[in-house]
Amino acid sequence: MQFYALLQSSRKFRSHFHYSIKMTLPVESYRLQAAQPGATNAVAAASGRRFLRSRDRRPEAAATAIFTGAKEESLHLRKIDSMILKPREPFNFHRTLRFILSPPSLLNGRSFAPLLDYFVAGEFRRVIEVEGEPVLYGVSERDARSGGGLRVRILQGPSHSAARRAVLDSARTQLAVDFDLNPFYTLAALDPVLSRLVVHFRGMRIPQVANPYEALVSAILEQQVNLSFAHQVKRALIETHGRFVEFEGSRYNLFPNAAALAIRTPQDLRKLQISGPKARYILAISQAIVDGSFDLGALRSLEASAAQEKLLSLKGVGAWTAHYVAMRALGGLDCLPAADVGLQKSIQFFYGLRKQPAIPRVEALARKWAGWRSYATFYLWLTYWEETSWKENLRAEIRALKNQKAP
Repeated sequence: MQFYALLQSSRKFRSHFHYSIKMTLPVESYRLQAAQPGATNAVAAASGRRFLRSRDRRPEAAATAIFTGAKEESLHLRKIDSMILKPREPFNFHRTLRFILSPPSLLNGRSFAPLLDYFVAGEFRRVIEVEGEPVLYGVSERDARSGGGLRVRILQGPSHSAARRAVLDSARTQLAVDFDLNPFYTLAALDPVLSRLVVHFRGMRIPQVANPYEALVSAILEQQVNLSFAHQVKRALIETHGRFVEFEGSRYNLFPNAAALAIRTPQDLRKLQISGPKARYILAISQAIVDGSFDLGALRSLEASAAQEKLLSLKGVGAWTAHYVAMRALGGLDCLPAADVGLQKSIQFFYGLRKQPAIPRVEALARKWAGWRSYATFYLWLTYWEETSWKENLRAEIRALKNQKAP
């Protein structure tokens, strides 16, 4: 589904969490201690290389990880041990979670129950699969008195070294803690709209879906349907064919893997109200991943354009889906879903265009964002989380500045 279509379920796209996250993430705790950043290779970044590769090129610039008391021998944790991630600054944990956890409300005031991402007792929680076993982990923000950073802990499941590494990698990837925002901010400073958005959304990275398969199947399910129905169908798929972990009386879901869906039939998915074409697309992709004819994980090592071409070769994947998956799961920095109605409307609103721009106009305007079009798109999308009054005030400021510069 196009991003704007997701927003049509609500007239007021309010910025709140299903679990009242504002009450549990104090603003004063956002100042984190970052690892010493290395030199930024702006040219490489501008070429659209993956930010997920940055820690391999410059390990000294990556977020640091500290283990505190994890026990190698234990199969399941009885005493919960912690690991610490120190994100690269600037980093805003609250805003990142707000995007991950906060879908739009419906007109009737309903809220969506969490499917895969949870916020409980001040802690972000998710389940991943490690060597065939589900592992529930939690991430919370530490205050400055405790040294800052993020506390990562395994809550349920294996706690051996491989599990700890997998949990850290998942948290690091999903929250994009290693990513250097400064080159994007340098580019944004030259743009009348982005220069203000990066101030308001400072420290906000594009949260990554650690499992590209999950991102791809979810994007297909969301095509051409409203948010409520997409949530209903996705929930049915997860609960019917996925696994789960129980912890402290609550259920935490794990998205079904390709092997679990590859053995299903279109009729199995049709029972979940997934359309016939979508069922066939999902099953074909799942089977291709299982038999090795399509390596989804390998796309992370490709340039954005090459990764998108590979995605477009799959039946059921169009331009918007390819761009979205590349942005949200493959770390693509230079993706531009120019046909996205939400992006077009944001450009029209903030750049003062008389009418909604068509694809060629969006592409022309976005040339000055080259190398960082994913982040320019994402920051414009983030404005849908803000109140109308804030957006109108920002537009007025931009117009006033433009008039001051006019001869």
